[in-house]
Amino acid sequence: MTGLTGNNRQADILCFSSTDWDGAWGSRQQVMLRFARRGYRVLFIEQPAGLEHLLRYPDLRRRKVRRWREGLRLVTDNLWIASLPPLLPGRYYSPAINRLNQWLTVHFTNVRIHEFANIPPSSILHPPSSILWLYNPEQGPLIGRFGERLSVYHCIDEFTANTTGRKRRTIAALEAELLGRVDLVFANSPLTYENKRRFNPHTYRIPSGVDVQHFAQALDPAVPVHPAIACLPRPRLGYVGHVNERLDYAILEHLARQRPDWSLAFVGDTYPWTLDAPPLRRLRALPNVHFLGKYPFADVPALVKGLDVCLLPYVGDERARYRSPLKLYEYLAAGLPVVSTDHPEAQELGDVVYLASTPEVFLERVAQALAEDSPARQRQRGAVAQRHSWDSRVDEMERLIALFIV
Repeated sequence: MTGLTGNNRQADILCFSSTDWDGAWGSRQQVMLRFARRGYRVLFIEQPAGLEHLLRYPDLRRRKVRRWREGLRLVTDNLWIASLPPLLPGRYYSPAINRLNQWLTVHFTNVRIHEFANIPPSSILHPPSSILWLYNPEQGPLIGRFGERLSVYHCIDEFTANTTGRKRRTIAALEAELLGRVDLVFANSPLTYENKRRFNPHTYRIPSGVDVQHFAQALDPAVPVHPAIACLPRPRLGYVGHVNERLDYAILEHLARQRPDWSLAFVGDTYPWTLDAPPLRRLRALPNVHFLGKYPFADVPALVKGLDVCLLPYVGDERARYRSPLKLYEYLAAGLPVVSTDHPEAQELGDVVYLASTPEVFLERVAQALAEDSPARQRQRGAVAQRHSWDSRVDEMERLIALFIV
């Protein structure tokens, strides 16, 4: 597209992310990176951290302190990142605390804007064409505080899912306020879309996507299998992502115990509070189960290349019903068979994804995937992934943004 501002220059984007730039590589980084490549200047404000989290997790505290001291950091052409001081605890329990936290966010962000744009902190980045891009449901009070031309809520998580009581009511109220004020809403999953459009008619479905070129490296004969995977006996089943309470450990334990000749490999961080959970302890004790830890995003194609089947073994809870998993499209772009627990977005791709709802059926589907895999099926999965590239997702976002910025 040509510039949205009526000249040769694209709009600036002030993005308040729900993750750090160097955190789990996903929607937020992929989308902002592509806008930067298209000529938008992006200021990416990293995930807010509450004081209670900094006190509880020393690694997080050290990382955040380092980032505050670094100030603005240019990570690629047109894209800068910054991290803000900690927020007060309780933003998801008290609207009053949240308002104070958002006031602090405005104050400290204006300091970063001054560094970013070399203009007075009270001014906007480049009026009248800047875009305020939000990822958290409590950020309604930020709308209008930066003189933006357009505000966008990119809803990739259902924050009320699996919450109860006061926390659930508070998050729902904060998000309803945000949805009532924001100009444009992008919702990733079918149920999230249906939920948000009740509050804002300018809600559009933009599912998760995939960096097709990156993951297609797994199909390149010149790319070797990563040594961490190559040493495991075949067949190899794998999961890439956070190891946490979202995984269905009953399914995984059933696979490992029923088929000791299969290797199960997990690539990614294990959340600290799940380490001592009995289901995970039992799984970790099995000889054919291998937890490989976290690897850089650049290594993932070589890791998945060594797998025979990729797994999406999510618990069938409320959060799963709203999920739009990146990994689903990434596995397909690598040409690999995918076996997933049953949820709406996996159902949409049922012609190339094996679905199961019980440990017994999951085992059957994995065996079926191993038996049926072929070069023709690999090409079919790759073709499906091509239709779900991040570039196509940002094309659609840019088209919709252009309707609002005229």
